[in-house]
Amino acid sequence: MRIDAPMLTILSCLQLTAAAHAVSFTVSDKSSKQPGLARDIIAMLVDAGLRLSGSGGKFTIEAQGLHCDQRSNAPVDAADPHAGLPTLKCRIGAKNERDTTSGQPFAEGRAMTAILEKIQNAADNGGVAFNECAMGGYCGTFVRTIRCTIDTHVENLNNGGRYACTFTDGR
Repeated sequence: MRIDAPMLTILSCLQLTAAAHAVSFTVSDKSSKQPGLARDIIAMLVDAGLRLSGSGGKFTIEAQGLHCDQRSNAPVDAADPHAGLPTLKCRIGAKNERDTTSGQPFAEGRAMTAILEKIQNAADNGGVAFNECAMGGYCGTFVRTIRCTIDTHVENLNNGGRYACTFTDGR
């Protein structure tokens, strides 16, 4: 009996189970805890070159596969000028792999990871998780999907309801 076929079946089932456990969390500009956050996220995605789509006053923008590699560099020799300086490289349309080169570079990585950390650490986040850290000072961040909406029918930009973003984690 070959072990390959049963093992492949088990691995396939595990992937389907992992995808079924993905958690989503929505941030709206109506939120009193995180006002302006959705607007800032949309601006970052537009600045990254992603296109708005839609019509009739409702528009969306979506980023698939945001992956970031972060290193603390604390374990580096103290004589090295990079010792203690954290590095961060992020990509959109990327695989969830350490040091991936898939997708396109995302320049707003520090701002986005700070936002994701706030969302992940919020008490009412629904269990969403974006970061995984390992020994040696490495942390990987992965968001399966960031999908944001703009409702241009809401004309008063100060009252909320115009912007919202939904994050789906990479579990």
